[in-house]
Amino acid sequence: MNQNIFNHFQNVIETTMVVGDICSDSIANASEIITTALLNGHSVFSCGEKSGSLMAQLLTDHLSLGFEIERPAFPALNMNKMCAEITTQNRFANVIETHARSSDVLVVISAGDNSPSMVHAVESAIEKGMVVVLLSAVNDDRLSASIGYNDVNISAGQFSGQLVTQAQFQTVQCLGALVENKIFGGS
Repeated sequence: MNQNIFNHFQNVIETTMVVGDICSDSIANASEIITTALLNGHSVFSCGEKSGSLMAQLLTDHLSLGFEIERPAFPALNMNKMCAEITTQNRFANVIETHARSSDVLVVISAGDNSPSMVHAVESAIEKGMVVVLLSAVNDDRLSASIGYNDVNISAGQFSGQLVTQAQFQTVQCLGALVENKIFGGS
């Protein structure tokens, strides 16, 4: 049993190191996109499916409630909460079409396998003139291909199972800290 526990935490540590190594440029670019949008009075919309919905809510909480410092709230909306009772593939796209503005940011956190609702959300965001930050996972080739040139893809496609969630959790935590640091300064 102790070896299983050790192996679990060893995998988490290795995942964190790999994300920090291969995703640092993409995470930095995503934090710039989010920071610029917030400083220019735009909103950040987030959505996800499966474990991605939890990470989308965490990002929204970090932006709207604060991450490491007490500060004013940033305009961040979790679309999973906005359409919790709706199960159609266009649910996120409908929220974007109704509420989003050009230059707002859409953060999509995918659990993998090219979710049709995630693809529709990205397509609607691009049509609306939004910037997309995608946290992709395994088998998200269609989703990754649907983002534009100025968008950012932070890929956790090399991980499987719960390690995808771990990689995305570390990414969301880092984004929360970077955005606060860029706007309010700090360490």
